Amino acid sequence: MTVEQTRFEGLTDILREGLGHRIDPTAEGFLDLFAEDCVFEAPYAPPGFITRIEGRDALERYLKVLPELIRIDDFFDLRVSEMADPNKVVLEFRGSGEGRTGAPYDQKWISVIETRDGEITYYAGYWDPRSTLAALGDAVPNPEGKGFTRA
Repeated sequence: MTVEQTRFEGLTDILREGLGHRIDPTAEGFLDLFAEDCVFEAPYAPPGFITRIEGRDALERYLKVLPELIRIDDFFDLRVSEMADPNKVVLEFRGSGEGRTGAPYDQKWISVIETRDGEITYYAGYWDPRSTLAALGDAVPNPEGKGFTRA
């Protein structure tokens, strides 16, 4: 299913639209969409980048370092693919912005998401590492603390 709305203010809006009834409607922000014990994976992350984040606290620390490296101004072209399991869904969407190198950042994500009790428990984000490397140069996200696995 392609969503009629083609532009979204941020990833939170994409997730709310794509996950619909699977997400608690009272969740206020991005992190509120995720379970305490969530797992966030980036299987195609390039060497040195984080491929697995375990727990909402680690996800929060990771998100704090991203604005120094990349800015995404626009999310668009959401497509939702339902799965046989009603708690799983695949979202496809695009985004654009700018990396710390000044290079444009144009990306397409395919996200495989599992939910439980109104929260995201598993998120696997598949994206093109070439676009990320061009936008970030030699910088890599480097959050502090535990809960991270690197490529």
